[in-house]
Amino acid sequence: MADVEWYDLPLMEEEVLILREGSTIVFNFHSRIFNKVAAPHLKFLSPISIEEKGDRVILKLRAEEGEELRAWLLLNLGKGFFLTELEGLELS
Repeated sequence: MADVEWYDLPLMEEEVLILREGSTIVFNFHSRIFNKVAAPHLKFLSPISIEEKGDRVILKLRAEEGEELRAWLLLNLGKGFFLTELEGLELS
């Protein structure tokens, strides 16, 4: 899946895309949403990687930490964003 440019999907600014890839969970945030809701919690997480792609931030976490962040996001949906979740797909 890493070779597929799913990160470039057209997403709304308020949309946080969550993709499960085996033992990792990848979050695709708009940078404004990332800075508002995720960045303050990075000190509690050990990201595998954080990458900026244009106005989006791609955060990759181990499954357990990803589930914790996902749960926190679900509890905070009233803060101006919504979630879209996908399972790992073989795209061609």
